[in-house]
Amino acid sequence: MRTKFLLLATLLFGAYGCSPKGDGSVSEVIVNGNTMYVFSLNSLKSDTATIPLSSLVENCELVQLESVEDAYVNPWFTTITDKYIGVGMNGRDPFKLFDRSGKFLCNVGSVGRGPGEYIAGPYDAIIDDQNELIYLSPFSGNNILVYNTSGQFVKDIVAPFRLNKVKIFLSDGILTVVHMPFPDTKAMALQFDVNTGIVLNEVAPLEHLIVNSFDFDIINTRNAPGIFDFAFMNCDTLYHFDVKNNMIHPAFNMTYNSAEKPWMVYFQMNKDLFLTNVSFLGTDPNTGRQKYIPRGLVATDLKNRTSSYITVVNDYFGNIPVPVGYFTFFHGYYVLNVQPEDLMDNIETRLAERDCSESDRQALTKLLSTLEVGANNVVFIGKLKSEVGTKLW
Repeated sequence: MRTKFLLLATLLFGAYGCSPKGDGSVSEVIVNGNTMYVFSLNSLKSDTATIPLSSLVENCELVQLESVEDAYVNPWFTTITDKYIGVGMNGRDPFKLFDRSGKFLCNVGSVGRGPGEYIAGPYDAIIDDQNELIYLSPFSGNNILVYNTSGQFVKDIVAPFRLNKVKIFLSDGILTVVHMPFPDTKAMALQFDVNTGIVLNEVAPLEHLIVNSFDFDIINTRNAPGIFDFAFMNCDTLYHFDVKNNMIHPAFNMTYNSAEKPWMVYFQMNKDLFLTNVSFLGTDPNTGRQKYIPRGLVATDLKNRTSSYITVVNDYFGNIPVPVGYFTFFHGYYVLNVQPEDLMDNIETRLAERDCSESDRQALTKLLSTLEVGANNVVFIGKLKSEVGTKLW
């Protein structure tokens, strides 16, 4: 399925041609009247650019989560809004809600099989500040659960069939869901009226996205305002769901000239910027087994029509490296939810590096003095910029 869709993108690229602008590393393809951006992995320079976090976010703060009973977290993902910090937990722990100062507010619902309960931690979450509501979507099930910000169950929005690994998007009173379709799944996307729960629209599964197991995930950032982006990890393309017209269309794709098939994980940062984690199949030196080994992180700047391998450092806090994973840039924020002991180790590593400047040492030493072994997690939070202001490299 991966090769099949890449071939489709290649044929479309040849049929429609590319924009004459730029340096050749980023092109445009018209697919069913919509623009899909394509970057060539082979056109990238070998040099890796170091990007300060301040070029991606407007600010960055560190929040200490309250260390009280029931508040300790071992997060899978963290959702930030103007008013709240929501922590989605692995396994059989409930979703936890904090205010933006880190004060623990409540568990949202509970794990179980009764009304208003979920079997395991949610797969996605939306915190609606305006209406003081929280939407939690299931790993697998037929309902989206709705709670108030006191953690109490309000209602559920019920789908007409089972949903798998559900990603959700809220806009103008419409809740849109995209999930992982199996061969017998009627629709891979649905739109609900949030007030009545009535299904307004459906989109049939795209053939090349149909799966037979839960082996892959759906990556969804919701970083760009008004854009419902998603990418299946077993496919070479990032998609947009056009909520207004109830359509799914390809938005971003990577091409390569190699016998090797890279593994790509896409993140849309804003309307101008995409990040792609690129891995290639190789041999694990520790086990001798075949696995996908990271090659690097690629940034694609649509405004300046260029791409580059990059690393990101947190210049607000002593230029600590920023690891970019599934939930590093999420729902419009840079967010890193980390145990204080792990952060201490990262700081010590940074302090030992030869390029650690005196100003970085001072910032890191100050940060280190605020951390306490055994305390609850700390969360780095930075509001993402809505566009690329200047060239990043």
